[in-house]
Amino acid sequence: MARKNNKTKNLVLMGIMTAIILVMGLTPYGYIKTGTLSIALITIPVAIAAFALGPQGGALAGLSFGITSAIMAFTNPSPLMVALTDISPVRTVILCVVPRVLVGLLAGTIAHVLKTIKLPGHYLRPTKLPAPIVGGIAGFSVAFLNTVFFMSTLLMMFGDSETVKGMEGHHNLVLFIIAVVTLNVAIEWISCTVLTSAVALALSKARLIDAPTPKKKKATV
Repeated sequence: MARKNNKTKNLVLMGIMTAIILVMGLTPYGYIKTGTLSIALITIPVAIAAFALGPQGGALAGLSFGITSAIMAFTNPSPLMVALTDISPVRTVILCVVPRVLVGLLAGTIAHVLKTIKLPGHYLRPTKLPAPIVGGIAGFSVAFLNTVFFMSTLLMMFGDSETVKGMEGHHNLVLFIIAVVTLNVAIEWISCTVLTSAVALALSKARLIDAPTPKKKKATV
């Protein structure tokens, strides 16, 4: 019965996070546009899903993030996305979707592993890492990996494009990225870390997360 209840809670939470991602991704609330690139606040529900639901939930949330990002790239694009879709719509979709799925998957894996760590304490009741710490690390992981994976994929797929190299007068794409995303990265990393940590605490207190438990050893006669 307990396992069934946990599955139900996980499904409900996944549905809520997916709905939030879709709303944020398809409205101005998920992104703050700052010239060429955007600050992605939508990473926050992805991080919450990764923390609460592990690799599968994180990957599904990342997929939702990627799909909405791809839709916005064609319907309400930033200047960068306008340039990229002109070069290759297919590569632009891959850029929007694949890194985000990997982000959710890896962040969910990190959160899952952290939940299984037992800190030194009483051998009968070992202490686990506090939910806010695990949530904060999951939030930072999503924001950090989103930056690294997105920019790496951008360099890999569009780095040789003269259109992208010439944007904002920068001839070196790496220098262009560093110059443009420094403030964006700081805001994304801080907001995602702090807010995911706060939500993790709330979910833990409300007993809405299913933390992994170590297997019990069989009694020996």
